[in-house]
Amino acid sequence: MSENEIVTQEHGSEARLLAALSHASVVAEGLGVLVGVIVYVTQREKSKYAAFQALQASIFQLIGVGAMIACWVCWTIGFSVALIPMTSVPTPSDQTPPGFWLLMGTMLIPFAVMGVWALYGLWGAVRTWQGKDFRYIGIGAALERTGLWKEEE
Repeated sequence: MSENEIVTQEHGSEARLLAALSHASVVAEGLGVLVGVIVYVTQREKSKYAAFQALQASIFQLIGVGAMIACWVCWTIGFSVALIPMTSVPTPSDQTPPGFWLLMGTMLIPFAVMGVWALYGLWGAVRTWQGKDFRYIGIGAALERTGLWKEEE
């Protein structure tokens, strides 16, 4: 029996599916947190694997929502501050102020952060669908250290 078959048999297909859905719900930007919470609440007595993965995914997505809000607030403040000098320099009505497109280009930064965040969550979905134990950097270990989650011995 291959290692992949052993891992897949260790966690049932329902547990793997629910774990993968918890991670994949990152694409719902905010509402995905609820998916993880629902899976955690319904599976904590049935499947420790699915429950742990769902709890991790919820925390990851909650941090992601905070990070996205922070990115957009910073962008808005930076854009507003940079726009003040642009509006004070008179330009013909058919021309955009100097630097306007550069400022609009900085909008790509929050979108890039959102994309990387979603890809990391989707990577977790793929790994858990395969039945492998997936840990987000810092979150899985922190859950075990803080006592919010303890693996059964």
